[in-house]
Amino acid sequence: MAPKRDRRRQAPPTTPSPVPMATAPDQPSTGPESPEVAYKPSDLLIKETLDKGKGVFTTTHIAPGTCIIAEQPIVAFPANNEDQIAPILQRCSEEDKRKFLSFGYVKVNASLDPFRRIVKTNCLPMASRGQVGLFETICRVNHDCRPNALYCWDEALGKEVLHALVDIPAGEEISVNYYSILDGPARRAVLQSKFGFTCKCSCCSLPPSELGKSDKREAQLSRIIDTVAILIRTNPVSAIAQIRQAIVIIEREKDYGRLTAQFADAFQICAAWRDLPNAKVWATRAAEASRRCYGDGEDAASLRAFAEDPTTHRLWGALGTRKLSS
Repeated sequence: MAPKRDRRRQAPPTTPSPVPMATAPDQPSTGPESPEVAYKPSDLLIKETLDKGKGVFTTTHIAPGTCIIAEQPIVAFPANNEDQIAPILQRCSEEDKRKFLSFGYVKVNASLDPFRRIVKTNCLPMASRGQVGLFETICRVNHDCRPNALYCWDEALGKEVLHALVDIPAGEEISVNYYSILDGPARRAVLQSKFGFTCKCSCCSLPPSELGKSDKREAQLSRIIDTVAILIRTNPVSAIAQIRQAIVIIEREKDYGRLTAQFADAFQICAAWRDLPNAKVWATRAAEASRRCYGDGEDAASLRAFAEDPTTHRLWGALGTRKLSS
């Protein structure tokens, strides 16, 4: 029941908000501290970085959960029809054409024309509309394996939204994890092949021994996620224990945007096994994490409703009755 969010691609804060380790339902961990919602997009600054082209920086402190910017696309294209790129651009205003052409592109595929390269390098999915969009500010946000923000397409708003995951001090570059679902080596390989750069974020710049430990943790996280899907029916107690372990790893790796899915999965398992107390706890965690990552929209509202009454979930009691944790 993890929120369905459109993502193509996702600098740790100088002083990240403390995130308590998740150990048991009566010791909730919901990622960074309480969100704020007041922020002026005019406080964002787009400027050249040392080695990543243009980036987006904040000139003021941003608190966790803050919606940094909600942005409509400059232009949108069909996701699976590149032949429409040029005709659509021809219909754009001169100002929007100028903005489009201001974006750089990766010279990985020499057979593509510059227009298609710009789209492939920069555009973000609006999958519910079958389109990809170019966003003037958000598409300038650079990658970090330990990001301080998360972006997603919000269909209800018709905008791409960017939320702070942790405290972001004034002057800090805003970053997202382009491929958080991949573990370290796979993510670095895709970044190189698709975007033509070697990641030099705080994680990838760790000494080899420390980077190796991080890669092992992320590989373990991938295995845990696969294992949980198998254990839901046969050993739900172990499935919940595995989710707790996944939460610890996510917090250790500081990719807090991945917490919502873990909390939501734990809730769904408890609901399927008619474990009312724990279902409420996990749904509450999921609702709060969703609000901080994606805003107070439909996903957060649905999870809050399940926290009030888990029995309304479509899977309630589908697998039997069992208490899944103490």
